[in-house]
Amino acid sequence: MQAHPVIDEVLARHRAALGPDEQTYRNHVYRCANYQRALLGGELPDAAALAWAVHDLGIWTAGTFDYLAPSAELGDELAAGFGITDPELVRMMVLDHHGLRARTDPLVETFRVADRVDVSHGVLRSGIDAGFAAQVVTRFPYRGFHGFLVRSALRQAVRHPTRPLPMLRW
Repeated sequence: MQAHPVIDEVLARHRAALGPDEQTYRNHVYRCANYQRALLGGELPDAAALAWAVHDLGIWTAGTFDYLAPSAELGDELAAGFGITDPELVRMMVLDHHGLRARTDPLVETFRVADRVDVSHGVLRSGIDAGFAAQVVTRFPYRGFHGFLVRSALRQAVRHPTRPLPMLRW
């Protein structure tokens, strides 16, 4: 999957907030969406596409590394406009995508796993074929994504030493 109308529209609306990180974030979103689609074995539902588009967006729109709640709120605001009738599902995907334990809902769980595949640089592939992952990364290169994560986490740790990784959930 190289394009999705929901993802493209949401990212276009937030182009200014993303600034120079736009392509890096877009590539992360599409890598993850492709991994989830593969895990699901079919098409990506619009609810998942919306969740991918907003899942980390609060970093830029709210200016914080404690971004899950602001990102979920963006999903809440946008769901009806895309005909998504279960905004709570979008919210669960966003809020639980850094969960340390498996989730029972298959869409939420494959969302969580797909993000982990990307954040781990493909080390934790969780059923994703290595060749497929390599093709996805070739199509949507990292463009400094992991460096951005490390720099953001270090800034968070310095500013909030008692809460260095606020996005992790049990």
